[in-house]
Amino acid sequence: MKKSINWSIVALLPLVCLLSCGKTFLNIKQDAKQVVPATIADYQAILDYQLVMNEASSVGLALIGSDEYYLLDGRLSTLSQPFQRNGYVWAKEVYEGAEVQDWNQAYQRILYANMALGVRDITPEPSERQAWDNVIGSALFFRALNFYHLVQLFCKPYDPVSANADLGIPLRLDYDVSTPSTRGSLEATYRQIVSDLETAINLLPHTAANKHRPSKAAACVLLGRVFLQRGSYENVEHYVSIGLESGGELVDFNEVDTAARYPFPADYGQNNPEVLFYSRPTSLTLLATGRFNADSVLLKSYSPEDLRRSAYFYDNDDGRVLFKGSYLGSAGYFSGLTSSELWLMRAECRARSGDVPAAMEDLNELLAHRYDRNQFVPLTASNAEEALDIILLERRKELFMRGTRWEDLRRLNKEPRLARTVVRVIDGQRYELPPNDPRWVWPIPDNEVDLSGLIQNAR
Repeated sequence: MKKSINWSIVALLPLVCLLSCGKTFLNIKQDAKQVVPATIADYQAILDYQLVMNEASSVGLALIGSDEYYLLDGRLSTLSQPFQRNGYVWAKEVYEGAEVQDWNQAYQRILYANMALGVRDITPEPSERQAWDNVIGSALFFRALNFYHLVQLFCKPYDPVSANADLGIPLRLDYDVSTPSTRGSLEATYRQIVSDLETAINLLPHTAANKHRPSKAAACVLLGRVFLQRGSYENVEHYVSIGLESGGELVDFNEVDTAARYPFPADYGQNNPEVLFYSRPTSLTLLATGRFNADSVLLKSYSPEDLRRSAYFYDNDDGRVLFKGSYLGSAGYFSGLTSSELWLMRAECRARSGDVPAAMEDLNELLAHRYDRNQFVPLTASNAEEALDIILLERRKELFMRGTRWEDLRRLNKEPRLARTVVRVIDGQRYELPPNDPRWVWPIPDNEVDLSGLIQNAR
C-alpha cells in the first residue's frame, strides 16, 4: 500500500473547516466527503494537524468562569470581547450575538476526528495494523475529548436521577456536516464519550510518537475525568490504575529551577515526563499578565516548603501575583493531560471508598515530588472526610489554570458539604454564583439557536 502522505488532503481540510467560522458550523450545506483520504498515513495526517487538534482547546469559558484569579477595579470595562466581559461576572447575556469559539473549534476538531475514522474502510496489511489501530484510537480520543469539553460548558452537571431528561450536546458521529443537529439526552452524551474512550484505550499505544498524539495513559486520564463527573468512583480507580501502569512518572520539582521566569521547557511537553497529551487554550485578554491576579486565598494555602509556590507564581512589581508555571514553558496556559492528575484522581477515589492509608499514599507520592525534599513530611488524615478535604485542596493547588477547576466546582456543588458560592467584587459591585445556579451552564451560541433550532439553556 502507498506510504506517502497525501498532503493535498491536509491542505484542503482548513478550507472545509473555514466554513465553521460562518453563521453556523452545524448547518453547513456541504458534504465533507468531497475530500477523501486514500491511505492510513493520510488519515493520520488529519489528526496530526496540530494547529486545529491541539490548539485553542475548548476550555476558554471554563477558565473565565472559575475562581482561580480576579481582576482589579477598572479592568473589566476595558475588555472589548463581550464573552470575556460578561463571562467574568456570569451575566445572563454572555455573547451579545457573537460566535463562540469554544463551540466552533470543538466541533471543527470533531469533524476532523470523524473524517479520520474513515480509515476503517481500509483493510490493513499485518504490518500496518498498529498504525491503523492508532488512527482509530486517536480519532475516538479526540472526539471524546471535545464532546467532554462541550458537556462541561453547555450541559448541566451529571445527575443519574435526571440525566435521561437533561439535555446533552449534538453528537456528531459522521463527517457529513449537512446532517441535521439535535440535542439528545445528557445520559446518551456521556455513554458516547465512555464508549469512544473505552475503545480508544484498547487501541492506543502506551507511549505516543509525540505529545500531540494521545496515548493509553492520556485516554485513561480523560476517562477518569468522565467517571468523576458521573460519581462512578470504582470506574475512576480502575482506569486510572491502568493509566498509572504506563504513564505515572512525575517531575521532581527539587530538580526544577523554580526561580526561573518559566521553569518548564517550551518544547510542547516532549521532555516533560508528566505531560501525557499536549494542548493549549485560546489566548484570553482578561487572563493576560497585564490583568491577571492569582487568587489570594489559594496562594495562602501553599506552605513554605511547597515548591509549587515558587514554580507556579511570581510577585509582580505592582503587587499582583502572576502565574508562570504553565507546562507550555511560556506565558500561555496549558490545558493538556498529565500523570499528576492520575495520582490525584486515584487518591480521591480511595478516600471516598474509606481507604485512607492508600489515599494518602497516592497523594504523598505526588507531594514528595513537589515539596522541598529536606523538609517534606508526608501528610496524614484521621478519617476519610479529612483525607478527601486534603486531596481536593491539593488537586486545586496542583492543577492551577488548566481548565479543570470549573468542572470540579460543578461536580462538587452536588455535595452539600463541598458546595461553594463563587464571588467576584469589582468596580463596587458584588457578583455571586451560588451552587446549582443555572449559570453554571453556559448558553448555547446564539447563532446555533437561531439557525439550527437547538434548545437554549436556561439562565
